Amino acid sequence: MSARGSTQAIILATAAIFIPIRATAQVLITPGDAFGRCATQKSIDLKIAFCTEATRSTTYPWILCWVYLELARAHRARGETDRAIVNYARSLAAQENAAVRGEMDSLIPLM
Repeated sequence: MSARGSTQAIILATAAIFIPIRATAQVLITPGDAFGRCATQKSIDLKIAFCTEATRSTTYPWILCWVYLELARAHRARGETDRAIVNYARSLAAQENAAVRGEMDSLIPLM
């Protein structure tokens, strides 16, 4: 390596040590983990992320009904009525349920 190349390497290494790195919060979501974390997550943003991943991980109607219901409740808690109603409708499309229909119907007057 030339003297110029080694000088550049030292400058880059020094900069890497002293310049703060901007970190972003990213969560690794694995399909098997998504269902459990969809059910138990307290953070609304993470709950939505895990439940959304869980919807992509199954085709079973009774599971989709539950996952979309959890997703709808998370959006409702966040104040996103439109998205909540869409997910209630998806839950009902997967499997009809009177309690889910009642929750969805209670949101419609708020629109």
